[in-house]
Amino acid sequence: MGQESLFDGIVRSLKKNAGWAIFIIALSVLASFFINRFSPSIYKSSTLLRIMTPAELSENDIASEMNGVLAQKEVQDEIIKKCNLNRKNIKPNELAKLTSSGPGILTLTVKYEDPSLLNEIGTTVIQVLSNRFLDYSAEAQEFSAKILQNKLEQLEKSITKLRQLKITSAIQDDSQANSEIVDLENKIQMLEEKIEMSSKLLQTTPQKIFYYVEEDSPQYKSVKQQLNVARNELAELYKTYKEKHPKVIACQNNIKDLEFRLSKARTKVQKQKSNPDYLTIKSDIQNDKQSLDLLKDELLTRKKLYAANCNSTNSEGLNLRIAALEELHKKTIIELEESKISKNTNTGRINVLKKDLLPPQPVGFTPIQRDCLALFSGVLVAVFLLYTPAPMKTELVGISTEALVSSLGPQLELGMNASMNNEPKQPTPIIAEPAEVILEVPALASEPLSLPCLVTEEEVLSLKYDERLVSLNEPNSEILKPYKNLVSNLQISMSESQTRIVMACSSKSGTGNTTMIANVGVLLAQAGYSVLLIDANFRSPSIHRMFGLDNVKGLSNLLNGEKPYDIIQKSPVENLSIISSGIMPDSPEKALGSPDMIKLLGNLKRRMEIILIDTPALLEYPETAILGGHSGAVVFLHREGESEDSLKESKRILNNVGAKIFGYVKI
Repeated sequence: MGQESLFDGIVRSLKKNAGWAIFIIALSVLASFFINRFSPSIYKSSTLLRIMTPAELSENDIASEMNGVLAQKEVQDEIIKKCNLNRKNIKPNELAKLTSSGPGILTLTVKYEDPSLLNEIGTTVIQVLSNRFLDYSAEAQEFSAKILQNKLEQLEKSITKLRQLKITSAIQDDSQANSEIVDLENKIQMLEEKIEMSSKLLQTTPQKIFYYVEEDSPQYKSVKQQLNVARNELAELYKTYKEKHPKVIACQNNIKDLEFRLSKARTKVQKQKSNPDYLTIKSDIQNDKQSLDLLKDELLTRKKLYAANCNSTNSEGLNLRIAALEELHKKTIIELEESKISKNTNTGRINVLKKDLLPPQPVGFTPIQRDCLALFSGVLVAVFLLYTPAPMKTELVGISTEALVSSLGPQLELGMNASMNNEPKQPTPIIAEPAEVILEVPALASEPLSLPCLVTEEEVLSLKYDERLVSLNEPNSEILKPYKNLVSNLQISMSESQTRIVMACSSKSGTGNTTMIANVGVLLAQAGYSVLLIDANFRSPSIHRMFGLDNVKGLSNLLNGEKPYDIIQKSPVENLSIISSGIMPDSPEKALGSPDMIKLLGNLKRRMEIILIDTPALLEYPETAILGGHSGAVVFLHREGESEDSLKESKRILNNVGAKIFGYVKI
């Protein structure tokens, strides 16, 4: 019988602990309910807008300026009030955001927990932007036109005065001084215009901007340390188990959970800082005012010097000043006309190119997805906490009534006769076998094993397999019943102790150790287990001959570092593989007691379900005792009539090496 699959084990564990499984899953679903209640899902929708702005404003980042307007608290309050929103559920600067999508094209993204309100919120945001931002653009444009009109009137007055002065007086002036005075007047006028525009811009620029910083939560170091421990544990598990082993899978799932928790341990913290644009504009205004004061002082000084030094008019200087003012007058007229034309165009409008580019999309998981994820997570946690690998499946073979009668002997027969004759039952004494008393272990077979006995050459030639393989030659023979009983009890012992490496040994040679271990291996392989039969009897190897294999390479080659797939041989029996002994090393006891042998058994245990090892006589060769300490358990073969001293000495040797004896088999 094969081992239990992972899926069958999970189903079995959940059925066995159904109450706890339902409790864990219910807790996960309840946690999802509270998360949906106190941290609802957020939905978003997008709208494509075309912004019509003056040419000089288009050079700036319109999206950044509009986002600055939306970041102001009074603007947010206006939007929340018009849409009847709950301010507690709105994070700053996350309700609406504008991003540039091309020249004059912006994408407005609106986020809120109720998808039915996204359309209303988007419409309200567009209206607020029109009132707060684009109306200012039109106002600034109108203000600029007024400045140009005032400038034009001042120029006309100045030109008229100069012409009158030229006619009525003959004052000559130095052309260079007059030019400098005109330049100073132009600079003063330009600075005054600049200061006025900057003051308007300062009113619409937010003083503070918000940003997010990732910080490590207090659990970050703890989770990271647990993750390192779990990864080290996984590396150690890979040395012993396959990738699909439940312990490996459980460790991998634990690592994924810790990695997920580690990613969540870093939180975003909202902070605010002064808006550098606001500070820059404010600083520019202060600098311009200082420069304006200096220019006014310089102009006043020059005019005084000019009045003191000039006693007569200078017609040439007046002509130059009139020409300069007329040129500036022409430029001002052109700027004013351009401003009027620009005002009559679409400047200052928001055109909605496409409303709701996509249906409202969730940001993250929807409530249904959260519930499904919580349900799935609850199932995974229940599997992780409640899953227990099932012990190795065993095939119990009961002892027949005839075998029970024969094992109890005449005492049972006397008891039955007494009951038939209505005689009072007498306590039947049970006489223990010497091997059972000395070894202090039970018998693994209900009756002694029988070795095949073929006397004629014709009988030997008529068999398909070696005459010692009773399990293949005579699968229904009565001789095979003790072997089947031995296999059944051996399965129970392996299942209870979780041991998969079993060594067969006996006190002296010629006991039938190889015959017993070979037939047991065949029966276990026929039961569905993957079985590996190792011939560790370098003194007298014979397993390869029993199965018709060669002994060119074997266990000795594996201990020298060769790969197992070059050495392991397939037997005629399905699921049964053989490792022959190979060439005997110079020191068998050193070879079998080396760290290479321990490492080899560990590697083979990951490939096979059961490993059976044949060894030489325990009292004759020291390597058997050494190998007994490396094996998981020992099956001791006892020949009837063997001296008690041999049993005692064998018991002492196995105890000294720490070998675990499953039981003994009588032959």
